[in-house]
Amino acid sequence: MRTSIKVIIWAHVLLLLFLIYCTVDLMTLPLQKWHRHVFTSEDLNPSKDSPQKPMIIPKIIHQTYKDENIPDIWKDGQKACQDLHPDYKYILWTDDKARDFISKEYPWFLKTWDGYRYPIERADAIRYFALAHYGGVYIDLDDGCQRKLDPLLTVPAFVRETTPNGVSNDVMGAVPGHPFFVKVFNNLQKYNRNWIVPYITIMFSTGPLFLSVIMEHYNWGRVPDDASVTVLLPADYSGKADSFFKIAQGSSWHLGDAQLIQAMGRHIPFTVFCGFVIAGLIFLMEWYIYLFCVRTNFRRVFDYLISKIRPVRGYRGRPRKDSNILANPLLGKNESMV
Repeated sequence: MRTSIKVIIWAHVLLLLFLIYCTVDLMTLPLQKWHRHVFTSEDLNPSKDSPQKPMIIPKIIHQTYKDENIPDIWKDGQKACQDLHPDYKYILWTDDKARDFISKEYPWFLKTWDGYRYPIERADAIRYFALAHYGGVYIDLDDGCQRKLDPLLTVPAFVRETTPNGVSNDVMGAVPGHPFFVKVFNNLQKYNRNWIVPYITIMFSTGPLFLSVIMEHYNWGRVPDDASVTVLLPADYSGKADSFFKIAQGSSWHLGDAQLIQAMGRHIPFTVFCGFVIAGLIFLMEWYIYLFCVRTNFRRVFDYLISKIRPVRGYRGRPRKDSNILANPLLGKNESMV
């Protein structure tokens, strides 16, 4: 086998191994069982005769926005959460307030915070730090409350299940210092990567896919009951009369690539098939380029083309003093003869 062919094959093998290393966590997400701990119907709607579980998560509601001027489309949902919970403390994390908090309490993270490419990455990050630091419940502004959150406060921490798999970061809760959310914010710097496509970069660096990967790692070992993370199922999250939330129009951070990526997510087998087809076409194109170079002795062709482009030395003129145009040597000779 030619040495050049071996080099090409090994280059592709190394590239494939690198891509697998970067995406192995994401590829294994569909294999995870997110139902290790879930809220049951009895947990969320206890009968009058059953003993009441103590609420251990602090009664704090956290929300985020760039400033105090909440868009009208989200004001009703925000007001519903506040009206239903007069006994809860309410914290709105604006951009300035969040940065001040990070600079005072977690200064080691400030460089990463300031370096995020998209504002939503900072909005994602502050919710993890806030829950780990203060505890309480984080709620996206487009999630309006339909009922009291008290039944959700009876576990050490909770997140909600999303589709097609994994967990979301739009509704979460925890006791202060919960090891899961400590693990989450401690991994933010490691997963701060630029995936070129904005939607993918956000989802994998701070968003729901990042959170799902960290939860996957968290559940690898034995998790004690007082450090468990309970999952809120989709039907209990929204869509029913007794669900906790009513969803308004949201995802204001989605950029132009989001619809394409979401469509790919809804048709994963077809997306994988297309990926293999594209990879095969790229490899085939590389092979034909290689054969062309071998058969045509491309080095000689390249040298020949360069020799045609390179100007002949004998006709290279000097610039005129009053112009940036090269002088014609023959014209200069005729002028000197006059």
